[in-house]
Parts: sequence; C-alpha cells; structure tokens
Amino acid sequence: MKSRRLRWKLFLILLVIPPLLRVVFSFTPYEDMGWGGAASLLTIILILVMAVVWLLLLSGLTWSRRLIGVALVGLLAVGLRLSVRHEGYMGDFFPQLAWVWTPKPDEVADSLEVSGMANDSPLTTNLPGDFPNFLGPNRDNWVSGSQLAANWAEQTPRELWRHNIGLGWSAFAVAGSFAYTMEQRGDDELTVCYEARTGNPVWVHRENVRFSESMGGDGPRTTPTVHEGKVYTLGATGLLLCFDGVTGEVIWRRDTLKEVDQGNLMWAKSGSPLIVDDTVVITLGDSKDRPLAAFDLLTGEPRWRAGDTKPGYATPALGTLVGKRQIVVHNKGSVSGHLPGTGEILWSYDIGGAPAHTSVPLIIGDSKVLVSVGYGRGSHLIDLASGTPEEIWRNNKLKTKFADMVLRNDHVYGLDEGRLVCVELAEGQRTWRGTRFSHGQVLGVGDKLLVQAEDGEIVLVEATPEEERIVHRFDALSSKTWNHPVLAGRLLLVRNDREAIVYEYPGNGSAESGN
Repeated sequence: MKSRRLRWKLFLILLVIPPLLRVVFSFTPYEDMGWGGAASLLTIILILVMAVVWLLLLSGLTWSRRLIGVALVGLLAVGLRLSVRHEGYMGDFFPQLAWVWTPKPDEVADSLEVSGMANDSPLTTNLPGDFPNFLGPNRDNWVSGSQLAANWAEQTPRELWRHNIGLGWSAFAVAGSFAYTMEQRGDDELTVCYEARTGNPVWVHRENVRFSESMGGDGPRTTPTVHEGKVYTLGATGLLLCFDGVTGEVIWRRDTLKEVDQGNLMWAKSGSPLIVDDTVVITLGDSKDRPLAAFDLLTGEPRWRAGDTKPGYATPALGTLVGKRQIVVHNKGSVSGHLPGTGEILWSYDIGGAPAHTSVPLIIGDSKVLVSVGYGRGSHLIDLASGTPEEIWRNNKLKTKFADMVLRNDHVYGLDEGRLVCVELAEGQRTWRGTRFSHGQVLGVGDKLLVQAEDGEIVLVEATPEEERIVHRFDALSSKTWNHPVLAGRLLLVRNDREAIVYEYPGNGSAESGN
C-alpha cells in the first residue's frame, strides 16, 4: 500500500499567513489606536487555528492519526490553561500570564515593620530635593536636575534599596527625608511612608478596601500630595484622607463617593489630590452632577462642588490663563477651566467622545492648553487669548493614553501610543518619531528626558527637536510599569505593582539637601 505524503509545504504556508496579516495590520490606523497587543494575541491564536486546520483537513494523514493529533493538541491546550494564570493586560491589551505555581504579585511583598524613625525628622516641600506632588514640585512634569553631576545621564546610578511592595499604580511623593506612596496588600489599601534613602517603613495606614479590575489591575492609582506638613491621599474607591506627614496620624477622612451617592469610575479614581489655596481639589464619581469638588485642608469639610460633565481619569492642573488663575480639568470628552474659590466654570471646550485618558492638561504660556488622548484620538491645542476657547490645531501625531507630556523650548515630547515623539507647538507637526517604549512614562530633567519604559527599563534621551538621541539606558524594574518615575534631588525612585527601587546619581559637588 502506498504511503501518504505529508503536505509540509502547505503547513508552512498556513503558518506564515497570520504573521503576514500582523505586518499588514501594523500599517493600518488600528495600530495607532493602541490595539497592537490584541493583534499580536490574535496572530498567535490564528497560528494555532491554522495548525489544527492543516492537521484535520490538509495534512494528508490518515483519519486515525488526524484525530490522535487533534486530541494531543487539545490535551496540550487544556494543560496550558490549567498551568497558566492571567495577571492583567499590557497597555496595548496583550495579556500578562504567569505559571500558576509561582506566587501572585501581592503574595511576595516584604513585611512592613515600622522603623520608629525620630519624629523630629524634617518634612520640607520647597527644597531642591523635594518632589511633593504628582509630576513634581510645580506639577509640570519637569525638574531642573541642578543637583546632578554634569555627566549624570551617561552612567547607571547606584542602587540604594529595593523592596517587593504592594499592588497599585501610585508613584512616590518625596518631602524631606520621606517618600510616600500607596499600595494594595490583600484586602487593605495602604498609605506608606518610607525613609527615602534606606527604604525603612516609617508609618503605615490601612483602609479595608480593595479595588479590582482585570484590565487595569488592582489597587490604588493616585499619588500622595504633601503640603505644609500634611499628606493627602485619594484611594481607588474615593477615600480621601489627610495625615500628619511625620507620624501618620489621621487628621480627617472622607468617603467622597459614598457621601454624594455616586458610583466609581470603571477603572477607579486615578486623579491625585490638587492643593489650591486652603482646599484640596479632586474629581468625584461617574456622574455629571458637579463632579469637581473641594474640601477644606484643615478639617476636610466640603467647600464647593461644580461642573456639568462626567470626569475623566486625569489629575486636575492649576495655572493662570489670560490673567485668570484657574483649575484646568480634562473631563470625559471635554476640557474646562474653573474658578479656584467656587469651581465656577470659566470656559469649556468639547474635544469629542474619547475613551479613558490619564494625561494631565499641559498649560502653555499665558493662554494655551494642550490635551492628549490615546486610542487613535490624538491631541488638541486650545487658545484662550480671545476670551473664548479656540482650537489652534488637532491631530493624531501625539496620542498619550497613560503617559504625561514634557514641554521644552516650544516642543512637546511624549509617548505616542508607546512611541517617543517630538511635536512642535506652532502647527502640531511631528519633528521625529523614535523608539517604542510601550506604555511607560516620561519625566523632563533639565535638557533630558527620563523615560520609564513599560517593561521597567530606564532610558535617558536628549530633549532636542532634531532627532532622537539616546544617551544611556539600564534595566531597573522587571515587569509592567505604569507608575510615574520620580527624581528627587539625586534620588531616582521607581516602582510598579510589584517592586520599588531607589537609585542615587552622583552630585555636582555643591551643597545639597538630604536627598
């Protein structure tokens, strides 16, 4: 009896088709809408489907062998399913997987044994080494780097400490000797004060709440704010607290969403507290009913509520536009300016329906605001010079999604769906498009860009409109990193939902603060 010949060439042709389709997809607008990871996952699935189709219909094997092959493939699929645990998604929707026998991220956190640091340790917020707010001392995502050596960006900094920590996308706020962040450990949402140079826990506060969501991950998303000796935090479920920054004593506490009977946002509260005069300003829940709210700094008592649009996920910004000091808010589908004392709407501009966004509005000069959204939507430069908002330009050259932007010399730098780009402000044209760092973060340091890639790598890039010039890079964190990096004096503090690391860069030889 003549033996059958296996159709290997046809098998190879079928296996090549999905990768070719993936290449074609990369040239479509959907790639720029942030669906690259989903397309890569679909490519893998199609390869497996093609293999099964070949085995069943085109291989030339006898039916008994085909069925045995399908059974083996099925057993392999079941075995993998039972052996693998899903741990969320990357920023482009590619799933994170881990072996089921490995510890879960929130099962390996180091213990928090309070160090008992002396309570007379300095708690400053105005020295060169302080980074007391989300996005820095001035909330503009830039620090001067004046304490660093001239060649700081060309060398790997010295590691001071490394801890396994709790879940969440909170960054650090640094004031004096302390570094504050938020973590999820088990069923408790924590505010933790670490000694910045040693990593020793100074105090810990626990709230028995846990926000869980498969796409965005578990735990708190906001960064503490330090102001005049106090620390203000907003948890994922809307708990707003004020602490003594040195002792951790709770001064006041508000369950903000419960108090106004509003539901949480789909991916939880992500905007960090903003200090405005004698109030702390936050956004509330998924409602159009006055979602911008201010609370008294000393007592926590509600001062005002305002607004008529559902909030987004971005932290509000504070600045002066056309001579008026105002709070600028990136809402769901619009951007608006509000009077600090009452929340009264000064102006509002519709930027169209857009998915979730976390990029803080960038206030430029005395009349312009730049807002950016991912998922293929792009950026809008709005001018208020005439008294009413007018759009100077809009395009999809910069789609920031998670990352915040850096402004330097009439050019804006940011991650365009994960790819570092430079855009000139006058007309919104992109001057260069560089390396894909995925959905990480960018911090301006002097004339450099400190890029925290989504995979945890640190990359230093010159902030020049001419071309992308990478100065130095080194491996830091080792898993998905959406948290914002912090440079406090000479200390570089980075973390993700599993680990925190603090590095020290060499100094410039001048007098420096404790950081």
